[in-house]
Amino acid sequence: MGEVVASWGNRGEVKIIAHTEFPERFQQMEAVRLFPRDSDEPVGSFPLESCRGHKDGLLLKLKDVDSIDQAEKLRGMLIKVSVDELMPLPPGRYYIFQIIGLECRTESGTPLGVVTDVLQTGANDVYVVKPYKGVTRQKEILIPVIPQVVKDIRPEEGVLVIEPMDGMLE
Repeated sequence: MGEVVASWGNRGEVKIIAHTEFPERFQQMEAVRLFPRDSDEPVGSFPLESCRGHKDGLLLKLKDVDSIDQAEKLRGMLIKVSVDELMPLPPGRYYIFQIIGLECRTESGTPLGVVTDVLQTGANDVYVVKPYKGVTRQKEILIPVIPQVVKDIRPEEGVLVIEPMDGMLE
């Protein structure tokens, strides 16, 4: 949901950058769970004393974080929620974690590879696919997320169906 990018002020506030389309939900949260980068184990759950917007981010005051030194130790931590706490998305929209790991296939059923990343560009997202051996000489297949290419996304089946553009697999 977000990342602690700096300490703020001398009362122990932290500045976060929200990685969610719903930054307003921080206002309703009672606590945040902080995780070191590349870890599934939280360092703890911190009750939220206050939350306010500030320029391109949010300032959070966490209970028992009362100094610059304490806040600075949280820099780089990620704020995560469990799957059952996710905000519902409109039909046809998916969270990035639901896309990564899907097997990419053509409409005719030919397996191409596995989605390893989602690049968020200004115009449209791009799915990065690690191709299976023999599919292409490219190290990655870049799939623009546009209706002409992405035909179906079925996370429950683990499948992404595409219609490759000319030259995409060369």
